Amino acid sequence: MSIVNQLVELKEPFAKQNNFDMVFETECLFAKQQITKNDFTLKTAENNKGSLRNAILNVAAIGISLNPASAHAYLVPRDGMVCLDISYRGLVKLATDAGAIEWAKAVLVYEGDEFKWCGPNKEPIHEADVFDTNRINATDPLQNLKGGYCIAKLKDGFMVDVMTAGEILEVRDSSKAKNGPWKGKWAGEMAKKTLVKRAYKSWPQSGGRERLDEAINVLNEHEGLSLPSDNSGSDYLRHSPEQLEQFKTRLEGDPLDYHLWYQPLDDRIKISLVNSFTEAKGKGRELANNMSNTGRELFTNLLADLTKACENEDDLGAKEILDDLPNNQKSALIDALDLALVRFANSIGEEHV
Repeated sequence: MSIVNQLVELKEPFAKQNNFDMVFETECLFAKQQITKNDFTLKTAENNKGSLRNAILNVAAIGISLNPASAHAYLVPRDGMVCLDISYRGLVKLATDAGAIEWAKAVLVYEGDEFKWCGPNKEPIHEADVFDTNRINATDPLQNLKGGYCIAKLKDGFMVDVMTAGEILEVRDSSKAKNGPWKGKWAGEMAKKTLVKRAYKSWPQSGGRERLDEAINVLNEHEGLSLPSDNSGSDYLRHSPEQLEQFKTRLEGDPLDYHLWYQPLDDRIKISLVNSFTEAKGKGRELANNMSNTGRELFTNLLADLTKACENEDDLGAKEILDDLPNNQKSALIDALDLALVRFANSIGEEHV
C-alpha cells in the first residue's frame, strides 16, 4: 500500500511534466504491475522511493508508456535504484514520432550469414538462413555474433550504421547492466538498443528530437556506461579538468543551476562525468541522477507557470516568478518560452532579459 500511495501522490508533478497526453492512472497501473511482479523490484522501490519518483516522472517527461503490450519501456531495479529502461523499440518510436525518420530496424549478423556493406546511404545485402537452429543460441544470443547494423528510412533514402561484435561487447562490458539484461536471453535486445543509440546521432534533427535526446540521456545515466579503454575513436569524448571541477561544485549547489549547466553538455561528456566517481560510485551516480531529475522538474514547473502567466498577460504573476530567480535562470526560462510569449516576458523589465 505504501508504494500505491506514493504513486498516487505523484499525480500533480506528473501532470506538470506531461506534454504528451500520458494518462496518469493508466501509467500508475502499469507501474504497480511491474513493481510488484517480483520481490526484488518491490524491495528496491520501498528502499529508494526517490528513484521510483524520478522514474515515473521520466515517463511523463519523455512521453513513453509502460504498457507491457507495447514493450517500449519498463521499470527495472538497478544498483539500488528503480530506473526507467527504454527498449530499442521505444527509442525507434520516439524517433518516428519526432519525424526524424519514417522507420528503423536493428539487425544482428551472425557467423555463417552473408553480409555486404553498400555504404551509409544504401541498404546492405544481408542473407541468412533464419531457420537454422544453430544460428542463434536462445540462451546466449551474442554467441557467434559478427556484428550488427541499424537501417533507418529517411524521407529521401536510407541511413545505415554498423557496429562490429567487438564494439557491441565493449559497450556491454562497460555497462552496469552487464550482469542483468546483457546476460542471458535478453542480450540480443540490448545489442539492438546499442545499435539504435549509436545510429540516432546521425539521424536528422527535428522539432521533437529533444524527447529522444532525453531518453538516451536517461538510459546513459542509469546504465552507467563508461568510455572504451583506448578512447581513440571520434565517437568518444572525455570531460576536461574544468568540467569535472564544475561538476563536483554544482552537485553541492542549486539543482536548477545544475540542470542548466549539465543539460546542454554532449552526451559523451555526461557519461564521462557520471563515471568519474572513484569512491561510492553508486551513491555518486544516484546523487547526479537526482540532481538532474530535480533540476529538470523545477525548470519544467517554472516554465509551465511562466507560460500560463504570459498567456494570460498576467504581468504581476510573471514578475513574481522571475523576481525570485538569478539572472541566468531568468534568461533560460524566457529563452524557453514560445516566441509569441517572449516579447511579453521581456516587456516586464529589462532586468529579466
